[in-house]
Amino acid sequence: MTCQSISSSSHRAIGLDLMRISLALLIFAFHSRIHVLQCDYGLLNGFIDMGAIAMTGFFLLSGYALHLSYGKKDMSDIPSIRKFYIKRLIAILPLYYTWAIIKVILHIFEKGTAAAIEETVLLPVESLGMQSWFATLFPFSHNSGSWFISCIMVCYFVFPLLDHLTRHLKQGSKKVLIVILSAVLLYSPFVQHYFDLPSLYDNPFFRVLEFTVGILVCQLNLSQSDSSRVIAMLRKHQIGLMSVICLVVGVMAARHFRLPADYMMYNCVALPCFVSLLFSLGHHKFTLLAGWKVIPYLSGLSFPFYLSQIAAVWSGVQYGLSYTGWDNNVMRIWVSAFICFGLANIFRYAIDCPIGKYLKAKLLKE
Repeated sequence: MTCQSISSSSHRAIGLDLMRISLALLIFAFHSRIHVLQCDYGLLNGFIDMGAIAMTGFFLLSGYALHLSYGKKDMSDIPSIRKFYIKRLIAILPLYYTWAIIKVILHIFEKGTAAAIEETVLLPVESLGMQSWFATLFPFSHNSGSWFISCIMVCYFVFPLLDHLTRHLKQGSKKVLIVILSAVLLYSPFVQHYFDLPSLYDNPFFRVLEFTVGILVCQLNLSQSDSSRVIAMLRKHQIGLMSVICLVVGVMAARHFRLPADYMMYNCVALPCFVSLLFSLGHHKFTLLAGWKVIPYLSGLSFPFYLSQIAAVWSGVQYGLSYTGWDNNVMRIWVSAFICFGLANIFRYAIDCPIGKYLKAKLLKE
């Protein structure tokens, strides 16, 4: 995600902006509960406790948005693929490296020599974004946050091939492929749970499958020749609203009936709801919101907002509020959100924008 966020004039993209903003807020609420602040969201606690399902939505949305941007460009030649890779790396690496350096410094400051040795060993892995390739690395270093970046880099790498192969499939074949990939995604967590295998949450293979489903949904949604009654129904805005309700209620019901607390297991609810949302939000023109510049602005902050949620923020807020005597649930939520929002703007406009502009001028002659 670069400084050139989704244009507010692109009616089709506004729905994707709204979905991206909502997912970013869900992740924030989730982090504010699982870390030291342990914020309370009342009746929504059961849903927010499983807020990591938002990452499934992000990978679906990423596949959808990339095809929306590059759907008219058949990247079958080396120059176009090279340009795509450079743009994607510029969009993610400056912020990632800045954030990683901050995390490493804080880690060494907290744990001393042992952390310094650990970070040295992991340097090549973290620098190249390979941390998600190692299933057992999740608890170490800053991989607990950077696994997403590692997985999305894999998705970016395979996107030209996936998009080229799937765009030439017949519409019926695309629907069958969505069903097959979804079946794999829904069944695999139960296999993992039954045999007590490492979590699939940061597994790049399964995240690429979600990403591919997003590509296919976009291809179907953009097709004007598809006369499927199912897709026509999914495009209705009422279905989008029902999907949100089903997502919240379904997750809370699954929690109530004690479905194992594995985030990928909850895809049995989240995946169909997110797919339905993409059909609805990606199809409708939000004419009344077209002039609202705040929407693409907030959408553009979603990635730096995610990166701003480092452990030091939660600990700092807890310490600061305890020191001032204003420590209560409402203040914990609003103060931490304000700080993360401020850090996100610094990341974006002090680092991402200037560095991205410089690298594009040098590497792409833009």
